[in-house]
Amino acid sequence: MNLYLIIIFLSVLKNGSPFDLPNQSCGSDLTIDKDHYNASEVYDVGNAYPTDAHYDKYGNLFFIESGRNLDGYYFDAKVVKANSTVPEKVNGLPDGQCYSVTVDKTSSLVYFGTGRGIYAYNYNSEDTKLVSSPEIKPNELFLDKDGNKYITESDDGVEQLYLLSGERKIRFKSLEALNEVAVDDKNNFYFIKDDKLFVLKNNLSFPTLVGNVTYEGLGQISVHKNVVYVASETLYYIHENDTALKNVNLRDNVTAIAFDSSSNLALGTYGKIVKYENKNSECYHRKH
Repeated sequence: MNLYLIIIFLSVLKNGSPFDLPNQSCGSDLTIDKDHYNASEVYDVGNAYPTDAHYDKYGNLFFIESGRNLDGYYFDAKVVKANSTVPEKVNGLPDGQCYSVTVDKTSSLVYFGTGRGIYAYNYNSEDTKLVSSPEIKPNELFLDKDGNKYITESDDGVEQLYLLSGERKIRFKSLEALNEVAVDDKNNFYFIKDDKLFVLKNNLSFPTLVGNVTYEGLGQISVHKNVVYVASETLYYIHENDTALKNVNLRDNVTAIAFDSSSNLALGTYGKIVKYENKNSECYHRKH
């Protein structure tokens, strides 16, 4: 054997491979592309669907609980605090009329869109207060990377998208009849319309089609580390520069998805939210 090859062979035996290698003994409850997760917690939400889930920087999970009672459909904001496994109702919001929640990660503020205006969460009192006119009634509420607020409102049954400037609403005339909406940290808008996922790039005037999805009234779009995820019955995902949506084979239909700062994952389905711990550091190892 060539002396140079012998030296490399002995080095590998002594120090291991210089590359990232899969750990063959590593098992995971959920695999998305090359990411491995293990289920660690289950949060009970009763006879309801969780949707519009978001982690704040402290590890608290905020979400909307959608259910039905004797009065009809209701939408309540809940939070699973970082040191708890029990969802709690967020105080100070109109009962049954909280339709969306969003987290401003630059200012550590949490906002709720309700049928009676936009509310902000106070971490000290664990209560909320109205921060807009009650005439603003968003079905969806989200923020871009600069902290600008966007809402959707239903006008004669057609969902419209607006930018908020104080109490003034500026309509996006090229976007209407939307279902779920999200914006990434480059201010690209993703939305579902007619069972299709579209993107409106920040440098374009009109949206382009990403791919077909299933939508039955509840779902969520989330963008994490340049990957777009769609929890809408099936869990779909697409990398920023890819051209085709992929889906994840799950036993249950999903209606919510959220990532925390450590890339742990929460998936919401009827009656529960399951938290998955990111275990990539266990499934891949590097030898030097």
